[in-house]
Amino acid sequence: MLLRVVSCGFVVESFSVSYVELTLSLSLAVALRFAFPIFMKNRASTHLFLLLIIVGLQIAGYVAVTRAALLRGYQPSTVSAVRDLLLYVPILFLVLWLARRMKFKGSYALYTTAILLFSLGMLVQYRLYSDPEYGSRNKAEARAEKTQVQRLRFINKFYDDDKKRMLGFSTNREQVEAQLLDQAETQSNITVGRVLLSGYTWIPLLAFVSFGIAYFFCTRDDFLNLVQRHSFIIVLLTLVPLVAAVITSSAGKALGNMTPWEPSKIPFLLGFAGILTAYYRDLAKTYWGMPRAQAIIPLVVMALIPFIPFFALKDFGQMLVFSGAYATLYLVAVRRWPQLLVFVGSVVLVIGVLIAGSLPPNVQEKVPLLPTLSRPVQAALPARIKQRFHLWLDGFNPPSPNEDWWKKDYDDALARDQRMRELAESSEAMKDTVNVDVWFDRIAFQPAQATFGIASGGLTGRGLGLGFAEVIPVADSDYIYAAIGEELGLIGGGLVILALIVFVNAGMRTAIDARDMFTKLCSAGLTAFIGFQALVNIGGITRALPMTGITLPFVSHGGFSLITSFAMLGMLMAFSNRNARDAAATAAPPRPTTTPRTNGDPFILEAVE
Repeated sequence: MLLRVVSCGFVVESFSVSYVELTLSLSLAVALRFAFPIFMKNRASTHLFLLLIIVGLQIAGYVAVTRAALLRGYQPSTVSAVRDLLLYVPILFLVLWLARRMKFKGSYALYTTAILLFSLGMLVQYRLYSDPEYGSRNKAEARAEKTQVQRLRFINKFYDDDKKRMLGFSTNREQVEAQLLDQAETQSNITVGRVLLSGYTWIPLLAFVSFGIAYFFCTRDDFLNLVQRHSFIIVLLTLVPLVAAVITSSAGKALGNMTPWEPSKIPFLLGFAGILTAYYRDLAKTYWGMPRAQAIIPLVVMALIPFIPFFALKDFGQMLVFSGAYATLYLVAVRRWPQLLVFVGSVVLVIGVLIAGSLPPNVQEKVPLLPTLSRPVQAALPARIKQRFHLWLDGFNPPSPNEDWWKKDYDDALARDQRMRELAESSEAMKDTVNVDVWFDRIAFQPAQATFGIASGGLTGRGLGLGFAEVIPVADSDYIYAAIGEELGLIGGGLVILALIVFVNAGMRTAIDARDMFTKLCSAGLTAFIGFQALVNIGGITRALPMTGITLPFVSHGGFSLITSFAMLGMLMAFSNRNARDAAATAAPPRPTTTPRTNGDPFILEAVE
């Protein structure tokens, strides 16, 4: 009844947009004004208070989504909303568990920023899943029903009584508005049992469990010693299920619509960090500014191992993320300027060659000798990577149907549609028209809709639930940043980027404060994985980078991706806690002892000189 009364007072969608934007903008501004100064204080009570602020903003967001849904003629699921809000119970419990049971002394900023990103993603996902058009098989029919509600509401608000009588419409505005709201407030088909068995319930819970397990084990020196000593074996064992997943995958997916190779990031990172810890001193022994072969070959072999299955999957995004993470580890371990300059120059050269070789032919022709020089690169690149680069650099201009990397998809589309094939064969002009339709239907539709959505969002967005993010395919996963940009505008997108910057800053601070090389490399690698994955995702959606189809950490709905992100968060917080305890032990005056160290003492990770 309260929602009905509130909605009756704001029957015009444009005014509702302004009201929602104003309310959320003021709430966010007030929250940031008072929360940011205390954000830097590293006390459990402080960050628990910030989490409660996030919960309050989340409730306000759910109310805004519900109001917008009623205005557009449908009722969101109350059961799903309650489920989402109940997920904050284990989130708050983990803070108390860290503070009381585990005596956490590290940076709580890691946890708070991750939960902020997770909350924003959960809110946008709720808005998308509550829209009947987003998950409908007949999207045209669902959209027509919403449009009809908007049409009736416009007639009720702006037509005079004579026009309403001519259309057979009631002249009682309040009665018509109440009828529209009654029609919208129908019972949802989502039941409690369906929610309890849903992956949207269990995946976050498994992510929280993985966070606790990762934190518990990474606080133990014996576990870290074991991983460091047997890092190569761990990588080899990881390849077995990964290769099996690659063999059984279809279109880059396995186990339904999931990517089970996401958790392989952690053992691959531990393996590379372990081998780099063993050889990083030898890298300083250079010959003409370059390390010796016996030091660099094991690193190259370990770094290339994860690229083999991802190359088989044609997963360009994961290769970019791994390249960025491994480059970060190498830069952390190597501290000689000649090596750093050679390494950075080599990376820039490789990227430049890839971009030059992937430029569209009409662009290459403007540079002398570039088509000839880029021909070997084009021959070596997989078709999927060529497609991604064309989509990035010239996505609104379809390639020729005779392009080698596009011809197969074009022919497959014509083979499935006889009418379209007949049109293409009728004339060259019609062939070009069919080519445009096939290109935007199969390849360019998602990035085009994402670009239009972000552009329409402007500074403050259309308002939660009042945009058209539901027309973007996979808007809850790979393209969730486009949905945020459309409905929350530049402010919402900037909040995501700001939270990621704070998270990466806290993660790199954890790496800098580490007192042994292994945890230093692990901290830097975990931060780089999350940072580069976010950079590749946001860069692809905003067309600053090629679109690669990977998720936004903590924000996107991803099964193994979300679980892996929280496991990485647990490891980072364990290393942060270790740094704080080591710093406290170093600052404390030494205790006099008469017990000498024996050879039976536990193995201690080597300290950085």
